[in-house]
Amino acid sequence: MSDTERLALAEEILGSLQHPESLPPPAAHRVELDRRWAAYQANPGIALTKEQFRAQVTALRK
Repeated sequence: MSDTERLALAEEILGSLQHPESLPPPAAHRVELDRRWAAYQANPGIALTKEQFRAQVTALRK
């Protein structure tokens, strides 16, 4: 199988999962979450307030 065919097959298999939400998150996601949490714990001031977050989202939508 070519890489393109293998990717299409993988997408078909993933699309057929009955309960994908019950699967654990990919390891790369866990690593990134752990990295971000450690950065926050080292410097809580990097976190956005709810208002700052909403303002950034609003600005991105324009």
